[in-house]
Amino acid sequence: MKNLIIPVFLLFFISCSDIRSGGCIDVAAVNYENWADFDDGSCNYIADVVFFYDAITANELNLLGYDRLDYYIEETPGTFIFIDSEYPSNNGFIAAGIPDCYEDTYVTTPITWFDNGLTTINYQVYGVNIISLPNSNVVIEDETLVDEHSFDLLANECAAAEIMFLLKRK
Repeated sequence: MKNLIIPVFLLFFISCSDIRSGGCIDVAAVNYENWADFDDGSCNYIADVVFFYDAITANELNLLGYDRLDYYIEETPGTFIFIDSEYPSNNGFIAAGIPDCYEDTYVTTPITWFDNGLTTINYQVYGVNIISLPNSNVVIEDETLVDEHSFDLLANECAAAEIMFLLKRK
C-alpha cells in the first residue's frame, strides 16, 4: 500500500503544478497580464483620435457659415454617439496642420475596444447652422453631414483624422 501512495502523490503534485492560467497576453493591451499562459480573449485596448482639416476645408466651412461642427463616432453598428463640438474662433474655422492629441481647439477623443490591437473607426461630422426665428424664442439647428469616413486605428496611438467634405472624398 505504501508503494502505491507515493506514486499517486507524485502524480497529483506534478499535475497540479501544470495548471495553466488564461488572461490577456498582448503587451499592447491596457490589461496585459504577464503571468498568463494563454490568451483568453479578455484584452482591452485604447487609443486616441484627433480631428482636423486642411485650409481648403476650413475655407469651405467658413463660406457655408457653420456655427459649429458636431463629431460622432460609431459605437455599435449603425449607432453613432456624440463626441464633442467645435466652434469657430473669431476668425472662423482655421487650419493649423496636423495636431497632437489633446491640443487646445481640436476635438480629441479616447477610443476603447476589445478583441485585438487593431480596430476600424467610423465617424461622422455635421456642420450646424443655428437659426433664431425673428420675434420668438425659437431656435432651429440645421445640420448638414459634412464628412463620414472610416480608418484603421492601432492600440496606443494618437491618430489624426482629417475632415474633408464628402464631395472631396469621391
